[in-house]
Amino acid sequence: SGSRPALNFERIYGTTVSAEEVARALADHFRAQDFEAQVYQSSENRTVMQARKESLWRQLLGVTYALTVVITPGEGQLNFNLGGHEWVDAAVSGAIGLVAVPPVLLGTAYGIWKENQLDKEVWQVIDERVSAPAQAGP
Repeated sequence: SGSRPALNFERIYGTTVSAEEVARALADHFRAQDFEAQVYQSSENRTVMQARKESLWRQLLGVTYALTVVITPGEGQLNFNLGGHEWVDAAVSGAIGLVAVPPVLLGTAYGIWKENQLDKEVWQVIDERVSAPAQAGP
């Protein structure tokens, strides 16, 4: 059993929905479940959504681990990268890249993630948002 579960998943969707809109839908979804969530722009025109729940990871990992979705827009498509990274202070996010969780913690993080089926929730929200008709004004 030398294969360690990877915490990165990638999917590409053909859509005209903006990265910002999908990121906000994800943030709203997790906020409704008492997660702290943030959306910010990172380098290379990418939109990042992070969600964390202190109680879920802090005691086990000792770091503020966050479910992280990086959305990169393309020609008529959005590329979604789902992974685990340390929580980024949004005030300084523009200046730094995402910090990967140390490999020694990945097994534990992956267990918590799977137990809570967070990856399934992420893809479900994305599926609903990108296949829904474009949102009209209020």
